[in-house]
Amino acid sequence: MDRRTLLRLLGVGAVGGLAGCGGPESQPSPTGTPTATAMTQTDTTTTDEDQPTDEQAGDGTMDPGLVTVTVDRSVDATVQRIENDVESSPLTVLATVGHDENAASVDRNLPPTRLLLIGNPDVGTPLMQAARSVAIDLPQKLLVWDDGGQTKVTYNDPQYLARRHGIEGETQRLNRIGSVLNDLATGTGNFGDTPTGTDGGTSTGTPDGTPTGTPTDTPSPEQ
Repeated sequence: MDRRTLLRLLGVGAVGGLAGCGGPESQPSPTGTPTATAMTQTDTTTTDEDQPTDEQAGDGTMDPGLVTVTVDRSVDATVQRIENDVESSPLTVLATVGHDENAASVDRNLPPTRLLLIGNPDVGTPLMQAARSVAIDLPQKLLVWDDGGQTKVTYNDPQYLARRHGIEGETQRLNRIGSVLNDLATGTGNFGDTPTGTDGGTSTGTPDGTPTGTPTDTPSPEQ
């Protein structure tokens, strides 16, 4: 059987259909060799070194939207004092999360870290009416935590929340919230008949670079 007959049996309509077979019947193969001017693909792979990390993103300081004060009592005593103060106010402790206790439940170590969720619908609802997204940051929170033997209390600056969510026209309300949070954090407020400066009352707090009262140097949203 000659080569032409074999190719017909294989279903090839023309001998030239098999490029590169050689022989006088073969057609020249199309140019397919890449030249030096061929475009190369840009490597857009991102390595771990290119990714921002916590160390690269900051200088070790806390987010400016957080206010942190140092108090002179233990985490347990500070949590108890805050709960007592809240009970003597129009606020409510909605939940207390013991992150250190949760860590211990899975055999992990975490210094004392307690989160208190506190709120008052009469105060928070107008903020959500102004910007529904602020609900992600409500109710207000107080984080009581041990930092190398020092007890600290951290909370969100209400003015920061206003900027974050574009809340306008609530400056007075935000100032009141900031003042109450500061009083709860530092133990300098006058809640009910609870005595201050005693073992059964509140403790004196030292703000970490934040003035007592309404803590922010950034202008509040315009009314």
